[in-house]
Amino acid sequence: MARLSTFLTQPWQRQRLVLEVMALLLWAWFLVRLFPFRRYASRLGEARPGEYSESAPQNLTVLRDVRWAVEAVNRTYGGRFTCLMQCMAGKAVLNRRGVPNTLVLGAKINREEDDGEGSGMAAHAWLWAGERILLGGEARAGFVPVTSYHSA
Repeated sequence: MARLSTFLTQPWQRQRLVLEVMALLLWAWFLVRLFPFRRYASRLGEARPGEYSESAPQNLTVLRDVRWAVEAVNRTYGGRFTCLMQCMAGKAVLNRRGVPNTLVLGAKINREEDDGEGSGMAAHAWLWAGERILLGGEARAGFVPVTSYHSA
């Protein structure tokens, strides 16, 4: 009930953004869970090897609000959305607002979790908007950028 009252006290622009993010996170959840990556990768933007970021002036209020909405919805659902799902939803919101952004996929060898049967690989996604990492930046240490998907 507290979450609902918090939602209702927000300005209508933020309420609309939260609803948009909820819909896009659910869309990303279905894509990631039901389809192989190659089926929806082309919708993420122009693929480039390694990490790519573009330094363009950004509206910091929009970036702050998008980050807040994605993190708030993820918290509300108990953290069920992966970094890739969160970045896909954030990317879609930024694309709808004409904000250039780049989703980066990284990988690392995870020796602690290698049980002898698996590859011991870990993957992570983060989202750049201009010179700022909007989502996923706090956990990207140790990950080597493999591919970037840029949208202008």
